[in-house]
Amino acid sequence: MNGSKEGKEVIIDFTTNNFESVTLFTGRKNGKRARSSFPIDNADYFKFISNNDQVITSSYFLGLIGERLNAIYSTVGSISEIINRVNLTELNEVSRNECMRAIKRGIASGEVLL
Repeated sequence: MNGSKEGKEVIIDFTTNNFESVTLFTGRKNGKRARSSFPIDNADYFKFISNNDQVITSSYFLGLIGERLNAIYSTVGSISEIINRVNLTELNEVSRNECMRAIKRGIASGEVLL
């Protein structure tokens, strides 16, 4: 994320809260179930943190915050702005790529609303 930001940032930390021993986060349903662990409902920005051996798939990512990102997208209308609102710097390369794929394919196409 660049520059100043206004709004609520939520840190989604997979290195704590009983997640630290999990190495694979996959499945949209599992992502939806994990929502209760993070206060994402009114978030405007997201920061993800994970251990290097943890992988977060695009389906899990969409289940976890896809609906919220889609709501933000409906107001900002820009994938670039959505990307600026998601900080993936503390994820490994595989998870970063999966999350970017989710944003570009899922959010832009409205897939999360299905």
